[in-house]
Amino acid sequence: MGYNVADIINKAVKIAIRRRTIYENIGQEKCDNLPVKIISKVLLKEVDRTIEYYEEFLKEINNDVEFEEIDFSIYDKMSFLINDFNRRIDTAEINNVKEYLLFSLGFEKSVYSLLINIQGRFVINANDIQTKTYKILAAIIDNKARLIAMLDKALQ
Repeated sequence: MGYNVADIINKAVKIAIRRRTIYENIGQEKCDNLPVKIISKVLLKEVDRTIEYYEEFLKEINNDVEFEEIDFSIYDKMSFLINDFNRRIDTAEINNVKEYLLFSLGFEKSVYSLLINIQGRFVINANDIQTKTYKILAAIIDNKARLIAMLDKALQ
Protein backbone atom coordinates (compact mmCIF):
# COMPACT_ATOMS: atom_id res chain seq x y z
CA MET A 1 0.00 0.00 0.00
CA GLY A 2 1.41 3.38 -1.03
CA TYR A 3 1.06 6.86 0.30
CA ASN A 4 -1.97 9.08 -0.25
CA VAL A 5 -3.24 12.45 0.85
CA ALA A 6 -4.18 10.98 4.27
CA ASP A 7 -0.48 10.74 5.08
CA ILE A 8 -0.04 14.43 4.29
CA ILE A 9 -3.13 15.37 6.31
CA ASN A 10 -1.83 13.36 9.27
CA LYS A 11 1.36 15.42 9.13
CA ALA A 12 -0.74 18.60 8.92
CA VAL A 13 -2.61 17.49 12.06
CA LYS A 14 0.74 17.14 13.84
CA ILE A 15 1.65 20.69 12.80
CA ALA A 16 -1.69 21.91 14.14
CA ILE A 17 -1.16 20.08 17.43
CA ARG A 18 2.27 21.66 17.73
CA ARG A 19 0.74 25.05 16.97
CA ARG A 20 -1.85 24.40 19.68
CA THR A 21 0.90 23.72 22.21
CA ILE A 22 2.67 26.96 21.26
CA TYR A 23 -0.56 28.95 21.68
CA GLU A 24 -1.25 27.27 25.02
CA ASN A 25 2.23 28.16 26.25
CA ILE A 26 1.93 31.78 25.16
CA GLY A 27 -1.56 32.26 26.59
CA GLN A 28 -1.24 30.41 29.83
CA GLU A 29 2.30 30.06 30.99
CA LYS A 30 4.33 32.92 29.56
CA CYS A 31 1.98 35.85 29.94
CA ASP A 32 0.02 37.66 32.60
CA ASN A 33 -1.57 39.94 30.01
CA LEU A 34 -5.36 39.30 29.98
CA PRO A 35 -5.95 40.43 26.35
CA VAL A 36 -3.19 38.06 25.20
CA LYS A 37 -4.82 35.24 27.14
CA ILE A 38 -8.15 35.99 25.46
CA ILE A 39 -6.59 36.03 21.98
CA SER A 40 -4.85 32.78 22.86
CA LYS A 41 -8.20 31.15 23.64
CA VAL A 42 -9.61 32.37 20.32
CA LEU A 43 -6.60 31.00 18.43
CA LEU A 44 -6.80 27.70 20.32
CA LYS A 45 -10.43 27.32 19.25
CA GLU A 46 -9.40 28.03 15.66
CA VAL A 47 -6.69 25.36 15.84
CA ASP A 48 -9.24 22.90 17.25
CA ARG A 49 -11.57 23.70 14.34
CA THR A 50 -8.71 23.13 11.92
CA ILE A 51 -7.93 19.75 13.47
CA GLU A 52 -11.61 18.77 13.22
CA TYR A 53 -11.60 19.93 9.58
CA TYR A 54 -8.60 17.71 8.84
CA GLU A 55 -10.19 14.78 10.65
CA GLU A 56 -13.31 15.08 8.46
CA PHE A 57 -11.10 14.74 5.40
CA LEU A 58 -9.39 11.73 6.96
CA LYS A 59 -12.78 10.05 7.48
CA GLU A 60 -13.69 10.74 3.86
CA ILE A 61 -10.38 9.36 2.63
CA ASN A 62 -10.55 6.26 4.81
CA ASN A 63 -14.05 5.50 3.49
CA ASP A 64 -12.93 5.77 -0.15
CA VAL A 65 -10.98 2.73 -1.30
CA GLU A 66 -10.22 4.29 -4.70
CA PHE A 67 -8.05 7.15 -3.52
CA GLU A 68 -5.02 8.08 -5.61
CA GLU A 69 -1.61 7.02 -4.41
CA ILE A 70 1.23 9.52 -4.29
CA ASP A 71 4.44 8.44 -5.95
CA PHE A 72 7.05 7.56 -3.31
CA SER A 73 9.68 10.02 -4.58
CA ILE A 74 7.12 12.86 -4.52
CA TYR A 75 5.88 11.86 -1.08
CA ASP A 76 9.46 11.66 0.16
CA LYS A 77 10.08 15.26 -0.95
CA MET A 78 6.81 16.41 0.64
CA SER A 79 7.65 14.60 3.86
CA PHE A 80 11.10 16.20 3.93
CA LEU A 81 9.53 19.67 3.51
CA ILE A 82 7.10 19.04 6.35
CA ASN A 83 9.77 17.66 8.68
CA ASP A 84 12.05 20.60 7.88
CA PHE A 85 9.17 22.98 8.60
CA ASN A 86 8.55 21.29 11.95
CA ARG A 87 12.20 21.70 12.92
CA ARG A 88 12.03 25.44 12.23
CA ILE A 89 8.91 26.09 14.32
CA ASP A 90 9.86 28.35 17.20
CA THR A 91 7.96 30.33 19.78
CA ALA A 92 8.31 34.04 20.20
CA GLU A 93 8.37 36.42 23.11
CA ILE A 94 4.85 37.87 23.17
CA ASN A 95 4.14 41.01 25.18
CA ASN A 96 0.92 42.29 23.66
CA VAL A 97 -1.98 41.38 21.39
CA LYS A 98 -0.45 42.95 18.28
CA GLU A 99 2.76 40.93 18.66
CA TYR A 100 0.69 37.80 19.17
CA LEU A 101 -1.43 38.43 16.08
CA LEU A 102 1.67 39.24 14.01
CA PHE A 103 3.34 36.05 15.24
CA SER A 104 0.23 34.00 14.43
CA LEU A 105 -0.15 35.63 11.02
CA GLY A 106 3.46 34.87 10.14
CA PHE A 107 3.08 31.30 11.31
CA GLU A 108 -0.12 30.76 9.32
CA LYS A 109 1.47 32.26 6.21
CA SER A 110 4.36 29.83 6.60
CA VAL A 111 1.96 26.89 6.82
CA TYR A 112 0.08 28.26 3.79
CA SER A 113 3.31 28.44 1.79
CA LEU A 114 4.19 24.89 2.83
CA LEU A 115 0.79 23.64 1.67
CA ILE A 116 1.10 25.45 -1.67
CA ASN A 117 4.55 23.91 -2.13
CA ILE A 118 3.21 20.43 -1.35
CA GLN A 119 0.28 20.84 -3.72
CA GLY A 120 2.60 22.05 -6.46
CA ARG A 121 4.85 19.03 -6.09
CA PHE A 122 1.86 16.75 -6.44
CA VAL A 123 1.08 18.11 -9.92
CA ILE A 124 3.06 16.25 -12.57
CA ASN A 125 0.68 16.74 -15.51
CA ALA A 126 -2.54 18.61 -16.29
CA ASN A 127 -4.73 15.66 -15.24
CA ASP A 128 -3.43 15.85 -11.67
CA ILE A 129 -5.51 18.96 -10.93
CA GLN A 130 -8.66 16.86 -11.41
CA THR A 131 -7.77 14.32 -8.72
CA LYS A 132 -9.38 14.02 -5.30
CA THR A 133 -5.98 14.61 -3.70
CA TYR A 134 -5.50 17.92 -5.48
CA LYS A 135 -9.04 19.04 -4.61
CA ILE A 136 -8.60 18.18 -0.93
CA LEU A 137 -5.29 20.05 -0.81
CA ALA A 138 -6.98 23.01 -2.53
CA ALA A 139 -9.75 23.00 0.09
CA ILE A 140 -7.20 22.90 2.92
CA ILE A 141 -5.29 25.78 1.31
CA ASP A 142 -8.50 27.81 0.92
CA ASN A 143 -9.31 27.20 4.59
CA LYS A 144 -5.83 28.41 5.55
CA ALA A 145 -6.28 31.51 3.35
CA ARG A 146 -9.50 32.37 5.21
CA LEU A 147 -7.68 32.14 8.55
CA ILE A 148 -4.89 34.39 7.24
CA ALA A 149 -7.49 36.92 6.04
CA MET A 150 -9.14 36.83 9.48
CA LEU A 151 -5.84 37.47 11.26
CA ASP A 152 -4.91 40.19 8.77
CA LYS A 153 -8.26 41.89 9.36
CA ALA A 154 -7.81 41.67 13.13
CA LEU A 155 -4.51 43.51 12.79
CA GLN A 156 -6.09 46.48 10.97
